[in-house]
Parts: sequence; C-alpha cells; structure tokens
Amino acid sequence: MGQFGPTFSSARGVLRFSDSSVYVLGVLSSSAVFVLVLDTAGTRFRGAVGVRGALVAAVLLTCLLIVVDAIRLWGGRVTSLGLLRQTPYGWRLKGPIGVLGWGLDTGLPVSTVRVTSLPVLGVILAATGHAGPFHGLFYGCGVALGVFAGMVSMRPGVRTDRALDDLMQRYAALRPSLLVLAPSGITAAALAVFLLVPL
Repeated sequence: MGQFGPTFSSARGVLRFSDSSVYVLGVLSSSAVFVLVLDTAGTRFRGAVGVRGALVAAVLLTCLLIVVDAIRLWGGRVTSLGLLRQTPYGWRLKGPIGVLGWGLDTGLPVSTVRVTSLPVLGVILAATGHAGPFHGLFYGCGVALGVFAGMVSMRPGVRTDRALDDLMQRYAALRPSLLVLAPSGITAAALAVFLLVPL
C-alpha cells in the first residue's frame, strides 16, 4: 500500500479510495489480459500434447519451481521465484498515471516480488492448460481485496510505512519455507495423483 502514501494519510472518507481504485483498475486489467493470453496458449498446448501430457508438464514445472524456491530459501531469500524488485516508489508521486502503472505492474504475476509461490504456480497451471479465461480476474480481485482490507483497517493520519512495518513483522513470525514451498508441493502432489488415475 506504499503506492498511496502521499495521498492516503491526508485524505478522508471516500477520497481515501481514489488512488486505490485507480491502482485496482490497473491490477484487474493486467491480470485479466495476462492470464487470458496464457490460458489461450495453454489450451492449445493441452490440445497438442493431450491431457496426460499437459499433466506431466505441469508436474515437472511445479517440481522445478519447488527446487528453485528451496535453493533460494537455503540461500537466505524469503520470497518465491520472481524478480527482486518493486515498482519504483517514485511512481506514486506522478499522480493517477503513476498509480495506474503500479497496478498494471502488480497485476502481472511474475513481474515483481512475490512472497509465496502461488502466482508463479498459477502461471504454470495456466500455461499447461489447467486454468480458465477468468482466473486472471480472480487473481486481480484477490489483490484488490487485500488492498481494500488494509485501507479499511488503517486510521486517518497513520503513515502507511508503519502499517507495512507491522505487516512485515507478522510475516516474519510465519515460516517462509512453508509459505513458499507448501502451495507448489501440494499442487504437485495433486497433479501426480491425477496422473495415476486412468484418463
């Protein structure tokens, strides 16, 4: 929520949601389009290799994700596969255009820091034909709900960086290894079970 810093702490009432609404518009737009394109490619891939071939590809890529994440965790990283960067904070000073750009970037599941493997896992499943055309919209809605829930819980006049510090302390209390590895591990196991069932 740092992207709303300059306007969030001084705004009151419905105005507190002006920047966040532009941000959410960007998130929903990019996530919906990105996953729609992936789903189209995944459907063609599944048609070319068959259902079992698509399952094998999904299992192998998911296992690769687990290995990469495990190596990263062993090396001291507590985030899932993804670029080690954030959208530049300077964008938030550019008004609605900057906030929209932040949202467009965040809506792409692989473009910035991810604290769990779920976005990358979703990309794998979509690219192998195991998603639907609206799954990107669902992902964007999940991000939007998190942003709005955070905004509602904050009091006017409170700096967003203090709220983020509190959030990071809660995150540190979790076990990042489970947070990062568990989603992809469970998914790989579920897909492997489907491979054992005659199709």
